[in-house]
Amino acid sequence: MKNVITVLADDSVYGKNALAHAQKLAQIFDADVDEISLLEKQNLDAVLDASEEGNILCFVMPVAPSKKLAFFNPKKARKLICKSRAPVFTIGNNEPKENDYQQVVLPLDINCQDKELALWASYFPTYIQRNCPHIPKHNLLIHIVYNQYKDELLRKKVQNNVEFSTKMFDNLEVPYKLHPVTKINNIHTFGVEFAHTIGNGVLLFLMTEHFSIIDLLFGPVEHKILGNRYNIPVLCLNAREDIFVICQ
Repeated sequence: MKNVITVLADDSVYGKNALAHAQKLAQIFDADVDEISLLEKQNLDAVLDASEEGNILCFVMPVAPSKKLAFFNPKKARKLICKSRAPVFTIGNNEPKENDYQQVVLPLDINCQDKELALWASYFPTYIQRNCPHIPKHNLLIHIVYNQYKDELLRKKVQNNVEFSTKMFDNLEVPYKLHPVTKINNIHTFGVEFAHTIGNGVLLFLMTEHFSIIDLLFGPVEHKILGNRYNIPVLCLNAREDIFVICQ
């Protein structure tokens, strides 16, 4: 039985793009596509529960800057994504291109759960080589971006995640490149800008578990990521308590 990619689609341009991206991802991961048409008063929690009882690989959902343009805006999308045990791809106003998902942007920070992102990052080149043999291996690359903090403890936590990820990628023989950066406010918003510079990349993002005062005052960083101005696809994960992750 194949894995299933469930698309939460509406009849907007964003919804049509989400369906097209789901079909592209289905080719990469050799999965079936299940489309769920969104209705204004639909019980989305029930949709999540019903889908996750099956053999679901991930959700794909359209996200527009405003609710006037699509069913989900960043705020509404965040509320639903935070309830999902399965990964969720968010798609903006962009049709899938031939070289989409060949370049993966993996921002690593101080959270040990970032290792879950690294595992998903490895899936893209692995499955593309298996299911899309016409794509040259040299086109595939994972970009690891990370902040070189001045604080020794923070820098060590990030380095632990980098070392874990690179060791795993070496064992799996997937290509990667390190991009250390300094003097940035947020590695995830930097990841959006970085993904834009390489073109047609996918950004991996771990959802925020606990909001800070800054988040409450100015809004969660998710709003900038999910509704990014470049319409870059974002793969969102929630930290899973039932997955054992080594924290050094």
